[in-house]
Amino acid sequence: MKKMLILTRFVKEYEPVRLAEEGRKMGYEVDLVKYGQISLGVSGGKVEIDLRKKRRLDDYEVVVMRASSKKGSSMVGTKTAVLEMLRRDGRARVLNGESFERFPLMGKLEQGLVLAKYGVSTVDFVSFGSKSGWEDFEEEPWFNFPMVVKGRFGSHGRAVKLVRDWDGFEEVMKGYKTGEVLVQPKLKIKQWYRCIVVGGKYLGEMRHRQKSKYEGEEGKLVKLSEKKMRRLRELCLKACELFAIDYAGLDVAWDEEKQDWVVLEINRTAQFKYFEKRTGVNVAAEMIKVVAM
Repeated sequence: MKKMLILTRFVKEYEPVRLAEEGRKMGYEVDLVKYGQISLGVSGGKVEIDLRKKRRLDDYEVVVMRASSKKGSSMVGTKTAVLEMLRRDGRARVLNGESFERFPLMGKLEQGLVLAKYGVSTVDFVSFGSKSGWEDFEEEPWFNFPMVVKGRFGSHGRAVKLVRDWDGFEEVMKGYKTGEVLVQPKLKIKQWYRCIVVGGKYLGEMRHRQKSKYEGEEGKLVKLSEKKMRRLRELCLKACELFAIDYAGLDVAWDEEKQDWVVLEINRTAQFKYFEKRTGVNVAAEMIKVVAM
């Protein structure tokens, strides 16, 4: 029987459980392994990767890598090492494998720079590599208040802070190390979506229900034209193509001032629980189909 490996933070999370369900339906024997269970090393000049329970990395034809961090700690080193060994072996098909190799971290800074370089509308931002950068920004700010301060990497909104004056700015900055933070203008947005793209196919969008996250957001449904929604789909597909992505959830918003969509964030290991439940789309099955042998 063909074998599938799902690497994850928590084996009981909705997403790995659903992926395992769909994998088994397609005839795979599925193993779920936590990143924290993996042991890495070199013995006698050979790389050893222990997945526990006598499981070997070269046993698998398909590998799905979920998010590799939890509670502020990261297993990205383990994830990268496993990915490199899979690449060298060449046997398994890895969901987002090319993207993970080309863009190992792909935080908000990297996303913003690449999207802007290739003409994909995104959010203006500035990031500081040193303490003096913060001081220079205070002397010559790029944006007016209110501003949004956030970490370079996703935190499900926990590390996103709204600041309305310099006192608030300085207080928030105390919680960050240099190079870890981005500052953005607070956009005037009435509508924003979580969109899902799998294998170059746009699966749909789910309207975000978070209120007061952006200037002008009132939590009310705003009807957008088919032309604007078509533009949304095109933008999502182009963004995923730039990063060689097989699967991603994208947060995209309609900017009232620009009168255009802006890509807020791309997440290659996005959760899809509520998307499946609200849209009825079988995201897990579509993901497995991309890498099925």
